[in-house]
Amino acid sequence: MNDVHLLLIDDEVQYSELTKEYLEMRGCKVTLKHDGMAGMDAFKQKPFDLCVLDVKMPKKDGFTLAAEIKEMNETIPIIFLTGQSLKEDKIKGLTIGADDYLTKPFSMEELYLRIRAILKRVKIHEKVQVIDQFNIGYSSFNAGLRELAVMDKVIKLTSIESKLLKMLCEHENKVLTREVAMFGIWGDEEAFRGYSLNVYVSKIRKFLKEDSKVEILNLHGEGYKLISKA
Repeated sequence: MNDVHLLLIDDEVQYSELTKEYLEMRGCKVTLKHDGMAGMDAFKQKPFDLCVLDVKMPKKDGFTLAAEIKEMNETIPIIFLTGQSLKEDKIKGLTIGADDYLTKPFSMEELYLRIRAILKRVKIHEKVQVIDQFNIGYSSFNAGLRELAVMDKVIKLTSIESKLLKMLCEHENKVLTREVAMFGIWGDEEAFRGYSLNVYVSKIRKFLKEDSKVEILNLHGEGYKLISKA
């Protein structure tokens, strides 16, 4: 992470200074600004690897700033920080193109780990042009071919099943929220009404039932977690 340059924009001066110090202690280079206008000026001046944006900011809010940043560089990862956990805010952030979402107060260690995970995915994407190959437990999954190999059996997945399993694999041993899963599959809130995400999770769980090292948990009020045992 020594070559990573982050843009952190948060109007909570004291806490954001501590966050900057922590991330720099972990090897990141951090440019810190305290309002959306100053943040955009900084973004125009030099390249960044990832942006961490507070949602509620003076002069220009995080959603507006993120949309402008994406117009200039549509591939740059963005993490939103917010003091609220409203579903509508999360969906709006994901619609703009956010890669992750943290609700305040958050653990600085968790922020760092999420930054590292996102940048790892981006780096792999750039190097291999998305191989889409995942190994979980005794099984393997090729998202490009939509093929799940469990023990000695190869299962051809539908488009929705493949998208969902890919997101579960990308969040391996972490929570995949229902909002992120539904947006990733159906794109917007209206489109996924009438669909049952649980049905598709159950199908994937059934496909993997013969693999004793893989488990998909339902986390009430949160989402799902794919557990892959070493």
